[in-house]
Amino acid sequence: MSHRLLAPVFAAVALAVLVPGGAMGQEGVGSSSPSPRTPWGEPDLQGLWTSATLTPLERPRRLADKTSLTDEEAAAMEQQTIENWAANDGKAPPGSVGGYNQVWLDSGSVITDSRRTSLIVDPPDGAIPWAPGAKEIYEGEVARYGVGPFDTWTDMDTGERCITDGLPNMVPLQPYNMNLLVFQTPGQVVMLHEMYHELRVIPTRDRPLNGIEQWTGEARGRWEGDTLVVETINFVDKSDAYWSSPWRKSRSSLRLVERFTRVGPESIDYTFTMEDPEVFSQSWTVSAPMTTDHASRGVTAGQLWEYACHEGNHAMINVLSGARILEARAKD
Repeated sequence: MSHRLLAPVFAAVALAVLVPGGAMGQEGVGSSSPSPRTPWGEPDLQGLWTSATLTPLERPRRLADKTSLTDEEAAAMEQQTIENWAANDGKAPPGSVGGYNQVWLDSGSVITDSRRTSLIVDPPDGAIPWAPGAKEIYEGEVARYGVGPFDTWTDMDTGERCITDGLPNMVPLQPYNMNLLVFQTPGQVVMLHEMYHELRVIPTRDRPLNGIEQWTGEARGRWEGDTLVVETINFVDKSDAYWSSPWRKSRSSLRLVERFTRVGPESIDYTFTMEDPEVFSQSWTVSAPMTTDHASRGVTAGQLWEYACHEGNHAMINVLSGARILEARAKD
């Protein structure tokens, strides 16, 4: 569906327009201080971050009573992942054209330092707290993935349609493009995610909400000590669309609260809490630590790359035409 091409023009233009002289790469970033400051005195979150990890969002059922792994268990899990990549690289099951081989994937090969068995830290069981009936809907949508039906373009998920996979986008669910460029100006924090070129310009000083509903909502930030707290509401209701991760659907009832705290030269403590009484029985919280040390997560280091998704979107065309061929064969 997509290609990673060396053309970070968009990011370069955005930086030139939005960042005043000295705002990027100023003294303090990368220093030994856990809380570097911008020239205007705000906590400095700037850098190219990744949250790639093998730690799953939800705790696997086989580990239901285990909140964290031992060092030996974590090492075995990481080694098994590498071996599986080597064994299955580029191989597709019978009847499938397959996807990318490993050279195109970059999902990481280590788990978080906490050795937790899930990124969800609340509720304690590490599971999404679905409201009654919501989990069955979720599981039904997940079961559709790669299976169909493929009657129209609306049967593709929002990612395959090159729109978005939803917020929060720093959950390590994608097999590539798990990078977030953060830069700051006085009164604004700008976040450019590598996937789908999702750009968020987050005011951090008093600015009224405009009330315009959007796929990624309307965000406002505030500083609580060294922590940037970002509250996002006014999501447009796209609950009828097909999403590969239905819990991230854009819904008018959704409220997302994210917290970014610089805890070291190469580390941000990132957490988010989701609230939606129509879908979840309670709010729930995820901890997904971010780092600028890409090698420590087993992913490629470097600059932000272009995510070229919709130049013809051959995947959508081929899926729909393939479905029509299968229908014709069935009639014959």
